[in-house]
Amino acid sequence: MNNTTIVWDWNGTIVDDSYIFVDIMNSYLQSFNLSTISIQDYRQHFCFPVKDYYTKLGLNFSDAEFNQLSVDFIEKYKRVMHNPTLKKNIHQILHFCKKKKYNQYIVSAQEQELLEKSIKFYGLSSFFYKTWGLNNNLAVSKIKLAKNAFKNFPQNTKMLVIGDTVHDYEVATALNCSCCLVSWGHNSKERLKKTGAPVVANVEELFDFIKKY
Repeated sequence: MNNTTIVWDWNGTIVDDSYIFVDIMNSYLQSFNLSTISIQDYRQHFCFPVKDYYTKLGLNFSDAEFNQLSVDFIEKYKRVMHNPTLKKNIHQILHFCKKKKYNQYIVSAQEQELLEKSIKFYGLSSFFYKTWGLNNNLAVSKIKLAKNAFKNFPQNTKMLVIGDTVHDYEVATALNCSCCLVSWGHNSKERLKKTGAPVVANVEELFDFIKKY
C-alpha cells in the first residue's frame, strides 16, 4: 500500500453545490419572515454543527424542532442533489492521484447512503478506496468519524485532508496530518486563511499543491 493518503471532503470540495444549500436555507428564512442570504453571506458564516449556523441566522429551535427541520431539509436536498456539477477539472487531480497509487478516501458530514448514491451518480466510485459519511442527517461533526476511520493506519502514513471549511481543518488537526483548504466551497477565503492552513483558489492551484506534496 502506498503510504500517501488523500482524505477528501465531498460537498463544496468535489461537487460544486454550495448554492443548493443557500437556496434551501433561503426558503426557510422566507417562511419565518427573516432576511435571506447571499452566497457570500453563507460562506462567511456557515459552520459545524449546523444547528449553530441556524442560530446565527435567527432560527432558534429546540432539539426536536431542529431534528424535524433536518429531515425536511434533506427531503428538499434530495430533489436537487444531482443538479450541481463537479468542480471543473477536479477529475484531473483524481486521475493523477489514482495513477500515483495514492489512497483516496472521502470523509463527509453527509449521511452515508446519500453520500454513496451521490458519488455513484457522478461516476467517481472507482477513485475512492472507501467513503465515510455520518449515520444521521444532523451534520454535527466529522471529527469522531475521521478518527475512527483512520485509527489503525500505520504511523508512517503521509496523510492530507482536502476540504472547503474550517471544520475540515479541525478534522486534519484531530488526525495530526496536513491540510489544504479550497476557497470555492462553503466557507470564505478569509475565514479559511485564519486557520493558518494553505488555501487554494482554484483547481490548478490545488493540483500544484498535490504535485509538490
